[in-house]
Amino acid sequence: MKNHHPTSVLSHARLTAASVLFVVGVTMAAVAAGQGGGASSREHLLVGFTKRPGAAEHGLVERYGGKVRHSFPSVNALAIDLDSAKIGVFAREGGISYVEKDPVRKPLDLSTEQLTPSLSNGLYGLITTHAVEAQAAGYTGAGIKACVADTGLDTRHPDIAPNFVAGNDIFGGTNSVDVFQLGVAATETHATHVSGILLGVNNSVGILGVAPQAQLYEARVLGTQPDGSVSGETSQVMAGVQWLADQGCKVINMSLGGGERSRTEQALYQQVIANGHMIVASSGNDGVSHISFPAAYDVVVSVGAVDRNNAHASFSNTGGGLDLSGPGVDVLSSVPNGKGFEASVTTTQRFEAFGLEFAGTTRLRGITKTLVSCGLAVSPSDCPTTVRGNIALIQRGSVSFAQKVASATTAGAVGAIIYNNAPGNFHGTLGTATNNGRPWIPAVSVSQADGQTLLTQVGSSATLVNAASSWDFFNGTSMAAPHVSGVAALVFGKNPSLTPLQVESILESTATDLGPAGYDPTFGWGLVNAAAALNATP
Repeated sequence: MKNHHPTSVLSHARLTAASVLFVVGVTMAAVAAGQGGGASSREHLLVGFTKRPGAAEHGLVERYGGKVRHSFPSVNALAIDLDSAKIGVFAREGGISYVEKDPVRKPLDLSTEQLTPSLSNGLYGLITTHAVEAQAAGYTGAGIKACVADTGLDTRHPDIAPNFVAGNDIFGGTNSVDVFQLGVAATETHATHVSGILLGVNNSVGILGVAPQAQLYEARVLGTQPDGSVSGETSQVMAGVQWLADQGCKVINMSLGGGERSRTEQALYQQVIANGHMIVASSGNDGVSHISFPAAYDVVVSVGAVDRNNAHASFSNTGGGLDLSGPGVDVLSSVPNGKGFEASVTTTQRFEAFGLEFAGTTRLRGITKTLVSCGLAVSPSDCPTTVRGNIALIQRGSVSFAQKVASATTAGAVGAIIYNNAPGNFHGTLGTATNNGRPWIPAVSVSQADGQTLLTQVGSSATLVNAASSWDFFNGTSMAAPHVSGVAALVFGKNPSLTPLQVESILESTATDLGPAGYDPTFGWGLVNAAAALNATP
């Protein structure tokens, strides 16, 4: 019997987040307001003067017992420390235009803020499936057990932990499914990503799932093999599904598959579904015209993948048994702590980026240098001498990514941005772990449109981020299936008395039709539509 494997295409695209230091002024209407009474303390302030600050202005600060920390003569300003009790009088001195707080800035990565879903980021699936509308209407999957049969899980991940209830390690024979306790965090990232898509918590960090208040039970049915691969026998998968059903799971997500039918497996899933537990599975990533098992069983809801433009993903298996489609290309979700990457480019605006495989990393605050165009960077001579110590902007084409980044490195660049020569972004690799024995510089990819915008900003400051994170982009029908499972959880949340077949009928009849009118083997009934499904739910 053929093993089941996770059905995601684990790209090395790196997570995009607002991992930059924003340096925008926050005007203080009246710093001195409310300063009366109470103990005073030293405050960090920005002071604007009517002229370029010189010795007299520095002396004024010192007369009030303050200290000049930084000088910005080009904008007639000083950064100072001053006792809070003296701010009011100081602000009324002649020659002072304003006094404002020196606000604290911090890296805005996914560990400090939650990404807002949009069509231009990795949470686009919540937009295209209309899940954001369903959540806004109050449907969050609260009280529904939405469960996953997959690899080990990061049970302490901030997007997972609040919804995680219990796990069962079928593969290892324990009740712990935590990847760090099991020592498999590097190889078993899959379940954490799938679970985040399904029910990532609506909190102040990370991502957001389709059913963010559903309860998660997880069965580890796929484990790390001696060669580092991840798989499990069908009997192990079946045991996990049975355990999840015994816990009362309304929806069981199976982002896994294999090529052989099993009468025993089919019979078990028929029984599980007849007992009120819906099973959703991935169609597979072989790009062929037949669906993997267990998705191919008639009773199982099979899901193929589309991208942010609702175009069919080339890797997604098709066939007459396909039921629905879900977002499965460049999907952002959780991964075990430190096993993902964040990537971005920021000038006057932030651009989504993917880190190139094997590229050097930065801290979350990134590296901020001048942006210099190197054209195609076929050779170091394509880069001007000003690239030394700065960030190279390179167009895709003519030679490999490795040659381009090596050329920029030889010319002295400390970072590289490669922009596409066709619409959209891309996932690239430098091919080898080192650049002829030397570490690669940080290097990321951006879309053609963003690259053309960056070309207009050559000579200005740019911040490049390619940093380790707890979130990442994956591709695959593994990512499409939990979008559908999440919408099913929303429907069950509205009416828990529905049967799995009734919920499946609702999802299929309300899906956004793609491709030829009506059913087709490429998209099934279409892209799952949360808002329409809930409107059709009695």
